Order: sequence, then C-alpha cells, then structure tokens
Amino acid sequence: MARSSLKIMRDTVHALIMREINTRFGSSKLGYFWALAEPAAQAAVLAILFSIIGRSSLSGVPVVVFMMVGLVPFKFFTKLITQLADSVDANKALLSYRQVGPLDPFCARLIIEVVTFILVFLILMVILAWFGYDVMPQDLLGLLYASLLLVYLSVGLGLVLCTITSIWEDFEKVLQMMMRPLIFVSGVFFAATMIPAQYWYVVTWNPVFHLIEMMREAMFVTYTSPVADPTYVIIVSFVINALGLMMFSVNKQRFLTT
Repeated sequence: MARSSLKIMRDTVHALIMREINTRFGSSKLGYFWALAEPAAQAAVLAILFSIIGRSSLSGVPVVVFMMVGLVPFKFFTKLITQLADSVDANKALLSYRQVGPLDPFCARLIIEVVTFILVFLILMVILAWFGYDVMPQDLLGLLYASLLLVYLSVGLGLVLCTITSIWEDFEKVLQMMMRPLIFVSGVFFAATMIPAQYWYVVTWNPVFHLIEMMREAMFVTYTSPVADPTYVIIVSFVINALGLMMFSVNKQRFLTT
C-alpha cells in the first residue's frame, strides 16, 4: 500500500531529527548539558555583577530570575534562526533522495530547537525554584502566547535567511556578526521601565524586545510593561512569514539543483 505524502514527510523528518541529534550531540559526552549551562552561567555572572554594585533585584524581581527570563528566549531565538538559515544548505547531499524535500530539514531543526527550548526553560526554572526563588508564572497562557509568537517570528526569519544562505554562501558569517549586537537592543539586560521614555524608540522597533517584555509581564506579578505590543509583533511576523514563504517557494528548485 502506497504511503501518503504526509506520511513520507513525517518519516523523513523523524529520520532527519535522529540524524541531527546524533551529529550535534552524539559525539559530546556532555550533550544537552551545554544548552542548559550557557544561559545559566550567563545569568549567574550577571547576577553576581549586579550584586557587587548593590542591586539584588530589577523591577521588583530577583536579578537571576529576571535575567533568565530574558536570556533563555533570546538564546533560543538566535540559535533557532541560525540553525534554520543553514538547514537546507547543510543537508544538500540528502536532497538528492526523492523522499527528502527542502522543507524537511527545516522542519527537523525547528522541532529540535523548540523541544530544547522547552526542556531548558523548565529545567532552569525547577533549579531556581529549588534555590527558593518564586518562578511560577502569574499568567501561564500569556507566557505560552509570547513563546508561540517568538517561534512564529523565528520561522519567518528562518525562511528568509535560509533562502539568502543558499544564494550567498558567505552570508552565515554575516549573520553571526549581526546576532552579536542584537542582544543589547532586545531587553535581555533591562526592562522598558528602566530606561527613560524618550529613548524607548531605540528598542521598540525590535519585535524580540516586545516578546521578552510580554514574557516578563506574564511571569512576574510585580512587572507591567509600558510598551509591549503583541499586535505589532503579529503584523511584523506575518509580513516576514509571507515574504519567507514566497522566497522559499520561488527558490525551491534552486535548493534541489545547486
């Protein structure tokens, strides 16, 4: 009995996920530990620095928890779009097989990064709770909503960047350079209430800043964002996804032949 195209894609994506996990983590004895250790170490260092200068809390929230809620989503965002940007280019050899389409490695990496993000966030929150911090979100649905919007935005950017990477082979290096300064305008180290209102325009163009503000608002009962705008994020994400799908569709044959 012939399999449907959906079942073929499901089986292909599953095989690619197993291959990605084995390639990325199989050779490392620590494996997923690094995905957990990096944001935890950064948040701990920042918490120590703030403690040295006499700040034990930011916007009424313990520094380490405040930083963690900013760092983990931002790390997920940057890791996801860089992985998606390289998803087709890194698996071109597999596209010669009839069952493997350009969208399959893209979906495989998307699933891996989303699952990793969920596990890392939950584990870090459990660790913080064990140390006595209050990490229960005051609005769980709001936190899930912001997380889904973050994934939606990342998918659109991933589609756009994936197409550009296939055309310009050195673009991955440019992308890495672009990601570094983004952390300073994404609200990882600060909240909107910590900067004067006349300077909000410097960061409010960035949809990731709005999403991190939404997450902190959903997590902490003591924090209300004066600038978080989910409508703006939805509009920007929709436009980017539409552009990404168009570019991906137009260049689909290019992925298979180059």
